[in-house]
Amino acid sequence: MNLINLLQSLLKWRPKKAAPLPNSHVRQTVSEQEPIRQAPQSSQKQPVVPVSQDATPLLATMSTQPRHSTVTIHYLNHHRVPLRPTMTLTGEVGTVLNLPWLKFAGYYLAAITNLKQQFPEENTTIWLFYKPQLAAPVMVLHQNLEGGLLIKPQFLSGALNEHYQANPLEGGANFVHHTSANQTGRFTTKTQFVHFKYDPLNLKHSDAPEQPFIELLEPTDTYQQPSEEALTAARLPKHAVWKIYSCATAPSGKQWFNLGSSWITPTRYQLHATNPKGSDESYQVPKFTYHYAVIETTPLNLSASLNNNTVTFWQAPYDQPTTYQIVPKTRVVVKQVVVLDNQSRWCQLKTGQWLMEGLLTFD
Repeated sequence: MNLINLLQSLLKWRPKKAAPLPNSHVRQTVSEQEPIRQAPQSSQKQPVVPVSQDATPLLATMSTQPRHSTVTIHYLNHHRVPLRPTMTLTGEVGTVLNLPWLKFAGYYLAAITNLKQQFPEENTTIWLFYKPQLAAPVMVLHQNLEGGLLIKPQFLSGALNEHYQANPLEGGANFVHHTSANQTGRFTTKTQFVHFKYDPLNLKHSDAPEQPFIELLEPTDTYQQPSEEALTAARLPKHAVWKIYSCATAPSGKQWFNLGSSWITPTRYQLHATNPKGSDESYQVPKFTYHYAVIETTPLNLSASLNNNTVTFWQAPYDQPTTYQIVPKTRVVVKQVVVLDNQSRWCQLKTGQWLMEGLLTFD
């Protein structure tokens, strides 16, 4: 072999690349161009530990503890006032949150803020808002002495068991003739009625006098009510005798007498203890033959009391009257009220009998 052949053989020889180890877990390789830094060698040879081809890395396992969170619950009314102490629930994150749906007397659940169905990752708060349960209304009736409505009925509303107070019309307190006993009270589950009866003439009413029969000494005008503006076309003759059921006195001192179907304010008359034209027992209020028409009907189911000790009942308005002596303040139930075309107002009782509305006081 000459020199040229020896050089060619040296140039062709290259060291073989080492084969990669099987099942190797080396994640990062070193670039061939990057210089390899060798650690300083010890004078003593280190033993070589053979690498097993079946070796696998050991995975570290950590035990995790379940996490918990708390939920704070507030039960508030519509003014944000607590209805009970705050409630706190604790549970594992992600588990079902069973919210206590509490009930409070007189309230209903109206709104919920931040509602959760599971325990959340972080502690949280839930607000439950309750509103008062509305009660049945209180109807306030403002009526004249005949029971006619002066204005439309007023309605008071409020929460169950809440206090209420009904008031007379503005500027009408001095003209109130009668007020029902339940002017103040509490709302309940049943509708309540409050009655204010007004006397625009500011009359002072009283029962019939001790001498309840009046003999007219001159022809006398009649009125639908104790007011000069309520004059009717009927005129009572001289020496007619009538039974008085109640009286009214105006601030001027003028005296009015209620004859059951009309009012009179005579200037010349004479009172009698008994009927001068017959016995008291057989006395009947004069029978009317008036043919009337009903222009208004109001169904009712209200309790009332009779104002006088003597009351005339009718089989129908102006038909077949009968007079009775009764116990003062006798209670009756009014079934309906009708208004006739002569503007007279009649009440039918539950018994079927009729009488003039002015003889009753509604409670």
